[in-house]
Amino acid sequence: MHMRAVVHFCRFLLSLDQPRSQLTAAELDVLLKYARGAKIAVEIGCAEGKTSVALAQAVAGRIYSIDIFSRGRFGISYSEWTAKIHRRRRGVKNLEFVKGDSKAVAYQFPDLIDFLFIDADHSYDAVRADWNLWGSKVRPGGIIACHDCRIGPNNRNCLDSMRFYEEHMRHAPWATEIDGVDSLAVFRVLSTGAHDPLQMQ
Repeated sequence: MHMRAVVHFCRFLLSLDQPRSQLTAAELDVLLKYARGAKIAVEIGCAEGKTSVALAQAVAGRIYSIDIFSRGRFGISYSEWTAKIHRRRRGVKNLEFVKGDSKAVAYQFPDLIDFLFIDADHSYDAVRADWNLWGSKVRPGGIIACHDCRIGPNNRNCLDSMRFYEEHMRHAPWATEIDGVDSLAVFRVLSTGAHDPLQMQ
């Protein structure tokens, strides 16, 4: 696994590989459709920055992409370096990478959000925390998009994020599902602060 990551990173540096993304083309199209015009956008889970850069090119304002950027065997986060180089190559100026745990960052994030994309740790508790903590920061009328809510062409395995979607996201009183494609689900927020971000749903 480590050697494959090194080879991919070297090929990326030589412009032989593009940054990797788990999104299908249809999912990215829907994501960009709802991100356009956002003044403050947040992405939870950056990976190699392919989606981050695409979102930054679509939004009207600034996007913050949050990731722990795990390091490999030699103490290097290849995904972080790939994301930063990709940002520079595309000439994107409105994208800020925030290194840290999404829950910790959420408590310190001061702004109301127009657009939120959740695609990080897919464990049940992590998705629940991101949905509640970050969802409470999306303004009324704003958008939350969540990846891997359903089985799709990009993922045939049943994940905890899918279970949380079925048990909680679809029934949230403060947000309503308005669109989706493949494994992506899109919600419009009805009321900010209608749920207590400290109470895990």
